[in-house]
Amino acid sequence: MAGEKADLLTYNTKKEMFDSVYERNKFYRGLFGYTQTVKKDGKKYEYEKDGLMDEIPNTRIDDSVFILAKKNTPRILEYFKGWENKVSHHVFTVIIEDREILRQIRPGEKGEFKE
Repeated sequence: MAGEKADLLTYNTKKEMFDSVYERNKFYRGLFGYTQTVKKDGKKYEYEKDGLMDEIPNTRIDDSVFILAKKNTPRILEYFKGWENKVSHHVFTVIIEDREILRQIRPGEKGEFKE
């Protein structure tokens, strides 16, 4: 089975470089999104706020390791550029043979994957 190229992204936060827990949370919220809770008139409302990884199809391998289609890598790199002094990251080209992972990182694309 022949595989297809994809990118493996890994990152590491440098906790001591963040000015505050709030700033570090801002990084994670931008990347993964969050749930906003609003209390009004005795009721509780929750709203899901998407992060970048909600917008980009990916497969999470571990806490800070993802596989994504190569075409989406520039968006991720642009996000990390804004955090370059506080978060280190690396991108590796990998060959994916697992059809399920290929479907996850390339949803809705027509055509069969190479075998």
